[in-house]
Amino acid sequence: MRRNSRPTDPRILLYKERTASECMNAAIDFMRQNWRILLRYSLYILLPVCIIQTVGVVTVVDGILAQMSEPPIADLVTFLIFGLAGFLLLNTLLWTMVKLYHERPDGLATVTGKMIRKCFWPMLGRMVIAVVPIVLIMVPALVLATIVMVFVPFAFFAYMLVALPVLLVAPIYGLEEVSIFTAVKRAFVLGFRQLGILLLMAITLMVMVYVMQGIVMLPLVLLFALKASLSDPSTVYVHPMLTTSGKVLFNMFSVVYCYVSYLSTAVVLVSAAYLYGCSAQKGEDRSLISDIDNFENL
Repeated sequence: MRRNSRPTDPRILLYKERTASECMNAAIDFMRQNWRILLRYSLYILLPVCIIQTVGVVTVVDGILAQMSEPPIADLVTFLIFGLAGFLLLNTLLWTMVKLYHERPDGLATVTGKMIRKCFWPMLGRMVIAVVPIVLIMVPALVLATIVMVFVPFAFFAYMLVALPVLLVAPIYGLEEVSIFTAVKRAFVLGFRQLGILLLMAITLMVMVYVMQGIVMLPLVLLFALKASLSDPSTVYVHPMLTTSGKVLFNMFSVVYCYVSYLSTAVVLVSAAYLYGCSAQKGEDRSLISDIDNFENL
């Protein structure tokens, strides 16, 4: 990473000491500053995944409305697999953009598709590796916390202590030339060092994510109720065009909800990256190290 050493440089520093609110503001400023290119490539990369994911969701909903005796397991598995693929692609896209943003003097202002592709594919390989420890840590911790919560209601907070530092694994491994084992170790060391800030950020961002998703969820719930009423055999005659329109709108809003969920998750992930930069700067003065490594560019 190159340090932003010029006063006129509009880029947002990665390695800089910040409070929790400043880390979130830095993430939001980054996304607002580069929203056009982020929106463009997120549509290219994530929208197909959202459409396929939604097919599984719609099939499950149709099965519920049809009162099927057995749940469509295959569609649930499809939804989970493509959810994991979407998480993988989202991380790849974000850290590709963040890396290019901090390596180029003008950020992403003049970046080309060729530059993005050149960085995207190696980043995808790194994210495939990074997702493995994330899943291996998060899934057992979530299952254990769910079981323990039956007896100990506060077990969720113990799960948060494990889950929150894991958010730092992907940005560390994506932005630094380190091994995956070093990335996991650094994630927990830096995460526990900044646990108070991380917890505060997590609570604030969870509220923001629920608000963003709730805005899209409201019309989706209304459309679900409409679809359920139209599927009821006891309902009076309804024109086929109304039934088709209800199904099309439900499918469209399902895709939108899935896409918005990825966008809201992106804010959380980028905030975690800036928190990592804050923690690394406090403990290691990474901006000075970066300046020495890139002395000829100062």
